[in-house]
Amino acid sequence: MFEQTFHGLPKFESPDRYDRIEKCLDQTNSIFEDFAKKWLVPGVSYGIILDGKLAHSASIGFADVATGSKPDNDTVFRIASMTKSFTAMSILMLRDDGLLALDDPAIRYVPELSGLVLPTSDTPPISIRQLLSMSSGLVEDDPWGDRLLSLDHHLFGEMLAEGVAFDLVPGTAYEYSNLGFAILGRVVNAASGEMLRSFAQRRIFDPIGMTSTTWDADLIPEVKRATGYRVENGSWVIEPPLPDGAFGAMGGIASTISDLAKYIALHLGAWPPRDDDDSGPIRRSSLREMAQNHRVIPTFPNEELLLTRAAFDGYGFGLVSTIHRDHGFMVSHSGALPGFSSHMEWLPEHGVGVVALANRTYIPIKLAVRATIDALADSGGLVARNRPASKVLIRIQDSVTKLYRSWDDATAEATFLDTYHLDLDDDRRWPDFNELRGKYGPIISVHEVVAAGALRGSWTMEFERGVAEFKVMLGATLPSKVQFMTVNPVPEESLGSP
Repeated sequence: MFEQTFHGLPKFESPDRYDRIEKCLDQTNSIFEDFAKKWLVPGVSYGIILDGKLAHSASIGFADVATGSKPDNDTVFRIASMTKSFTAMSILMLRDDGLLALDDPAIRYVPELSGLVLPTSDTPPISIRQLLSMSSGLVEDDPWGDRLLSLDHHLFGEMLAEGVAFDLVPGTAYEYSNLGFAILGRVVNAASGEMLRSFAQRRIFDPIGMTSTTWDADLIPEVKRATGYRVENGSWVIEPPLPDGAFGAMGGIASTISDLAKYIALHLGAWPPRDDDDSGPIRRSSLREMAQNHRVIPTFPNEELLLTRAAFDGYGFGLVSTIHRDHGFMVSHSGALPGFSSHMEWLPEHGVGVVALANRTYIPIKLAVRATIDALADSGGLVARNRPASKVLIRIQDSVTKLYRSWDDATAEATFLDTYHLDLDDDRRWPDFNELRGKYGPIISVHEVVAAGALRGSWTMEFERGVAEFKVMLGATLPSKVQFMTVNPVPEESLGSP
């Protein structure tokens, strides 16, 4: 019988997370008020999602300037390119249903691509995976793609049949393409036998209760939707609403804070991986797959990068995967269309998300969302789940403690891999337990293991003459044994409470 290495689920151990976040809500409201003033935004609605619920929401300004109507949680805004994650989710649902494979060539489902001239003779046909991850080689196409939102489906087919140009060789680098996601909309149609809009309604919107989310924003009664504006000479000018069409897969959805909170909660609910019921509407593993970095996004020093403190960005499947300098793993997507800007972001390991919708063309509302996340962190509200130590790590800690107290060859053989004896580098070599005992003296206390994974962790031991950190990494074979271990003194000024 194989030894079980995983043990217990990462969990939150701070019962006052809600209270901590509540303390900074005046600040988060001010962030959006200041943003709206700086960028001349008619109206903004935003929400904070915590543990699957809309924990806080607020709105600023006007949904419609002429009538003076105010936005709220149920005001419908265009979400623009945030739509891409819904299209990607639809593709993964079809993959999970066995109706397509991500490495299938797109031409299998979109025959209009048959005449496509690839950039080199050794370039394989564009795959669904490349379209999902923005690595199809198609040229970046903002705002051209925005203006084609309502393109007739038949005319779109004719456009593809006439050929499209490549900027890069498919599969070699990231480049953002609205056209690529419009093609994915046709893939959904071909693989499922129904249009993307009806597929998403049936498989995503209805199951999770997104009752106000629609592809027909132009048909929503004016009293229920935000009017889109641009700024000309310091004044707000209405942007005519764009109806849904062939490019809807890249940016056609309109939604509300209430509905998007449910959508973000669905994504947050995919973490951590676990054994309990996986009833959908999509596999948790597929949601996590969407959030992984599948293609590196090149970044260069700029004001936005400095303000958002991102260390690394990558594109997943319809989502951006970020490693933040302070907050770690974050998942997001922005949206922008004539008249609207939006951004959603969540931290899977913290159970927190923020979404914001605004009715002004092409403004960086991501900055306000990220500033809100920073404020939540400053309040102490961003608390990551605690990963419990696996049984094997606890067993190894017990064995190392026993060996420190009294050396035993049989215990050492069961604790350390044979290859460990071969590491002679100062930082990795076999520890001399006699030397350690001579340096530190008897054990006073052994602190709990802090797990970095099921097979990696560290703990501190307090001795008569100091404190040391023991850090171990176990090997891949079973039964689990230590492949290397480091023992380092802990400076007195670094010590906290046990």
